[in-house]
Amino acid sequence: MNVLGVIPARYNSTRLPGKPLKILKGKSLIQRVYENALKSKLINELVVATDDNRILEHVESFKGKAVLTPSDLPSGTDRVAYVAKSYDCDIVVNIQGDEPFLSHEVIDDCIKALIDNDKLLVSTAARSGITEAELSNPNIVKVLLNQKNEAIYFSRQNIPYIRLEGSSIINHPALVHIGIYIYCKDFLLRFIEMPVSKLEQLEQLEQLRILENGYKIRVIVTDKNSFGIDTFEDLIKAEEKLQRNGN
Repeated sequence: MNVLGVIPARYNSTRLPGKPLKILKGKSLIQRVYENALKSKLINELVVATDDNRILEHVESFKGKAVLTPSDLPSGTDRVAYVAKSYDCDIVVNIQGDEPFLSHEVIDDCIKALIDNDKLLVSTAARSGITEAELSNPNIVKVLLNQKNEAIYFSRQNIPYIRLEGSSIINHPALVHIGIYIYCKDFLLRFIEMPVSKLEQLEQLEQLRILENGYKIRVIVTDKNSFGIDTFEDLIKAEEKLQRNGN
């Protein structure tokens, strides 16, 4: 199977303008994400999909591959699909451009789920060991699974509501969603044509459109931690993590 990896990178982030070009310990955020994704053993080709020449030129400066996409595309997923249309591939990996600590092993585990099951259309990842702070943080997306490790629901809210008094955070059923999506190419192109769904609008979570249309999302569970860079405070946190790891 031919696997295409696409990293959507938009310049005008609302909370952190120019985010892909922000420097983390000597390298830009987008370079760190790109070089990390290159470690995947299953991705055959990797490309950055961007709406800005500054990002395009920067990616090319470190010998990466980038494609300029229209600036009016409504989402990162639409940007990924725009690029995927011009590639001969079976599987498309949407790698978030603001997650420099996403394990390449997790990427490959998610890809392998689709390779091993030709009926599977989408996979993603989630981390176990959620904390009280993460449960109450609307910027942290939570996911609940069924017994087949398929997503039941994604939410920014603390889910599920626990009615029993004295219940412990230990063995809490919610997991922290990790922003990576692996699609069968044909399904990705169908997905972007589906109208925005009601729950998607309310939660501002694109993946709910898949569930509302009756499709399943396989979730690969990991204990490897990853977080996105959305604010200046996240940049500082990432710098500190890199410092500790000696990267």
